[in-house]
Amino acid sequence: MKFIHLADCHLADSFNFDKNLSSKIRDASWKSLETIFKDNKDVDFALIAGDLFERSYFSSRDFHRLFSIIRDFSKDVYYVSGNHDYFDDYNSLFLKESPNNFHVFGSSEIEVFESEGLRIYGISYDDRIFDKKVNLNINLDDKFFNIFLVHGEIDNINSNYFSLDSGEISLERFDYIAMGHIHKKGSYKNIYYSGSIEPHDFSDIYDYGYIRYEDGKVNFIDSSILKFYDFSINFSDYNSYENLISYLNSKLRDDKRNFVRININSHENIDKSLIRKNLQADFLDIRLNEEKSLDEFVNIFPNSLLSMYDEKFHGKTDEASLLARKIGLDAILRSRDD
Repeated sequence: MKFIHLADCHLADSFNFDKNLSSKIRDASWKSLETIFKDNKDVDFALIAGDLFERSYFSSRDFHRLFSIIRDFSKDVYYVSGNHDYFDDYNSLFLKESPNNFHVFGSSEIEVFESEGLRIYGISYDDRIFDKKVNLNINLDDKFFNIFLVHGEIDNINSNYFSLDSGEISLERFDYIAMGHIHKKGSYKNIYYSGSIEPHDFSDIYDYGYIRYEDGKVNFIDSSILKFYDFSINFSDYNSYENLISYLNSKLRDDKRNFVRININSHENIDKSLIRKNLQADFLDIRLNEEKSLDEFVNIFPNSLLSMYDEKFHGKTDEASLLARKIGLDAILRSRDD
């Protein structure tokens, strides 16, 4: 048996970036979804574990585009909704026109789809909040390959979303539990998170894609087009711009479109244009945290422990004295926050 498991595509999402950058991220999500289905036409079926789209922004044109991708895939696609694409009158109207190979779990109660040797159980959201208690002690038939498909968390009794109780005895009898909601890939026993197919902002700094199940083997496929990086740099750790840029470029992926944010701590003026010119990034955001030098702090706080300690090194230029001065002044400054 072969299938793919994906989730959290968030098609047509809105982002806290400018119009141009937001458009690039949205386009990447669509392109990524199309590529995943085109590259996996040899599988038996696909699972989508919620948050496929953003219901507030998903238009009739978007539904037609989505249905075209699924129709072209031709294999069965099983889909549950999550907290971002929960079912209401609007999207339910369009989903009624979905392709024959698109099987939608339309209830917040357990439903099941069955085909030859396969049973897929699923639950969908009908509101952004999922606060219902669901009995998961299902009488499973071991003659089938049993899958549970849902969007939510694991063992979080205080969650506003569906929370899967990993202690439920019947869960262990499922051959595969496909989940969405956590954007980072992960697994626990027979429970799997595929993560998002694409990163969406600078908090998404991991690998993204989908899971491919093939004859008992579970493999995560890193298929994302975009890669986000959030660097924190102390400029004093590098003896030249060349070394700094070389280090940053070594961290970027040749096979991705790299979106980079750099937080630079420095008490020097930073040549941002030089970094922009030489860094191999598709998008670059440089943020400066200009630190005051030790000498500036000594002048700011006269007649203090800081200035008294500094006076002990007046006129001393040997390496040991300069180092002792730096370490001591730095320690006094840090102690202010303790």
